Amino acid sequence: MKSKVLLMLLVICVSNALVYAISLPNADVNPNGSSRKKNRDCTATLSGDNCVGSVLTVTSSEPVASISWELNGTTILTQGTVQQNNGVVVAGGNGGGTGGNQLNSPNRLFVDAQGNLYIPDMGNNRVQKWAPGATFGVTVAGGNGSGSNANQFNRPTSVAVDAAGNVYVADQNNNRVQKWAPGATAGVTVATSLNTPTGVFIDAQGNLFVSQQNGASVLKFPAAGGTGIVVAGGNGYGSAANQLSTPTGIFVDAAGNLYICDTDNGRVQKWAPGATSGVTVARSNGSIYLGNPLGVFVDGSGNIYVTDYTGYSVQKWTPGSSTGIIIAGGNGQGTNANQVTPVGVWMDAHNNLYVTDFSSNRVIKFANIYTGTLTTTLPGIYTAKIKTTTGCEVVSNQIVVADNKVAGITITSSANTVCSSFQPVFTANTVNGGTNPVFKWKINGIDVSGAINATFSDAGLKVADVVTCELRSNEVCVQNAIVNSNPITLQAPDQSASPSVVISTDKDEICQGAHITFSAQVTNAGTNPVYLWKVNGNDVSDAPHGAVYETNLLNDLDEVSCVITSDAPYCQLLSVVSSNKISVKVKPNLTPTLVITHNQTEIYKGAAVTFQTSVVNGGVNPVFDWQVNGRSVGISTPGFTTTTLVDGDEVSCTMIADLVCTYNAVAGSNGIVVKVITPTKILPPTAFSPNGDGINDQWQIRGISAFPNCKVRIFNRYGGEVFKSVGYSKSWEGDYKGKLCDPGVFYYVINLDHKQVISGSLMIMK
Repeated sequence: MKSKVLLMLLVICVSNALVYAISLPNADVNPNGSSRKKNRDCTATLSGDNCVGSVLTVTSSEPVASISWELNGTTILTQGTVQQNNGVVVAGGNGGGTGGNQLNSPNRLFVDAQGNLYIPDMGNNRVQKWAPGATFGVTVAGGNGSGSNANQFNRPTSVAVDAAGNVYVADQNNNRVQKWAPGATAGVTVATSLNTPTGVFIDAQGNLFVSQQNGASVLKFPAAGGTGIVVAGGNGYGSAANQLSTPTGIFVDAAGNLYICDTDNGRVQKWAPGATSGVTVARSNGSIYLGNPLGVFVDGSGNIYVTDYTGYSVQKWTPGSSTGIIIAGGNGQGTNANQVTPVGVWMDAHNNLYVTDFSSNRVIKFANIYTGTLTTTLPGIYTAKIKTTTGCEVVSNQIVVADNKVAGITITSSANTVCSSFQPVFTANTVNGGTNPVFKWKINGIDVSGAINATFSDAGLKVADVVTCELRSNEVCVQNAIVNSNPITLQAPDQSASPSVVISTDKDEICQGAHITFSAQVTNAGTNPVYLWKVNGNDVSDAPHGAVYETNLLNDLDEVSCVITSDAPYCQLLSVVSSNKISVKVKPNLTPTLVITHNQTEIYKGAAVTFQTSVVNGGVNPVFDWQVNGRSVGISTPGFTTTTLVDGDEVSCTMIADLVCTYNAVAGSNGIVVKVITPTKILPPTAFSPNGDGINDQWQIRGISAFPNCKVRIFNRYGGEVFKSVGYSKSWEGDYKGKLCDPGVFYYVINLDHKQVISGSLMIMK
């Protein structure tokens, strides 16, 4: 229910003292907010698809002055029908020249989906690519001077770019069209022997169209190759509907209609696909002059944009209109932003109009051109706010646009081999297939009847067959509803598909009787292979038929192996295979033994005595524990020296062997019961004979070891000291300074304990 709001307008006429009250309609308010109107009734209807990339079109019940396009309530673009005086230089504009920031007589340009400008820089015989916002261009074709070589041009007048990024150039004075692949350093001729080619265009199917300025015709080269076919003109120079006079700029719309700047006839001709004559869609009339049309572009609403070179303007002709309007330029020749000498014209997806200004050596961008259309680039809620020429304002209905999706299908198989025993099973995995995807399985490109499910198997499959699957998606906003999967080529079973088994063990070597574990790792053996373990080639009858074998019965250098039988559900050359062999090092268990000895034949009280160990199978670093009368003395070294033994003490030792393999690492030694002598009197010998015969070669003093701190001095008969020691652990051998003393009498003085001093003489004999 709408509510009408009336305002009372109070008008006072003072002279006549009259008061008038007038009711005026102010606004219609729709409670649901779907349409807002001001001052008078008007309508705006928005139509188009619901996927990103679709073209939305708005129509109004009255002539439109401006449109504000809104996404999620925020204005993203405003279009107006007024003449544009807001041109911005986006390429060149730095004087004519050869610099990267300069152009020289720019001609019919092309703008790709990313906003890159491709400009035929005619005077420099090159094509320049200007990225959005760039301050200089990059040469992508030519630039090697004027000439006819593959890397040269002679007057490039038009450029077009296909979906793969290939650049097509009308090389006018060489009467050819050159194709430059991305990054190429030279072009390839795709059309030759032309008659002054001037305009080029690539349609959505990749067909190449070329206008022949002096040939009064337009040729079509299917798939941009082969022999050209006349699709417009070709009936001589003239002004009849089936004739052209100096055709220059061309454009092909989505329906395949060909628009031609019929320059010398001062008109634009539209040739439908297959037509034998054209229809004039723009020409001079009483309200507008179109003197020298050189470039043409048609937007998604069918509006035609024509450059008038001698009129210094760009004209817009709406569909079916008998007259056009100047949308840009029209202010004479000059270098101001609202002045152009136009040749080429192009409009991007955001309704920005690009015009090559031939005389000023620049490209000018005119923003916000009114087309009544918008190419959606983002998902969201779109509306169009219309303002008509009578002042009515209204917001259109909403269209919800979803993001585009890409359908995909990948197939896998349980095996890539086929044989009589096993047929592989194929499974289709989809991305954006929709709620009810349709599958079509194929063998060698031929549909398999009834194979429409997500899984597939066929008993007739054979080696070299190629299996694929076609997906028909019903997902919303999917870009390509029909896609094909990867191919799977079936193969004969080979060695790589055969089972294999590798065994390993948890130990490199073991002790006799120790447990050792072997594990088998298998590939291509199925889910439940059968394991048969062997020792020295003989079956282990008591081993479980599993992947693990554990035993403590191995002997040194026994060889362990495993044989498996595969249950893989696919073809294999072999089903029974043997593993590697592992030779086990088994060490015997050793028994450690310990014997102790001492270095004294007689032990005197207070004398030092040393005990030593003699070890068998003690390992590298055995640990010892010496005991006297069964009690540890805290010594863990192989030797033990003491001066505190008393008569009857028993010395023994315990050893912990450093062995990997032993039943018992602890060994006890023999016990030594010592007899300690308490000397009552020291009687040194009176003579000895150090002649090396092993008999009485040293002056040995019995019992002196009981006095470890004694001082022994020996003098020759002249009173010269020939021997001196503290303690007498090493007996004198009759030498002095390394030389044997001469036989004769010597004298000794022995201080036993600072209390007892004995002295006397001794004889060295031969």
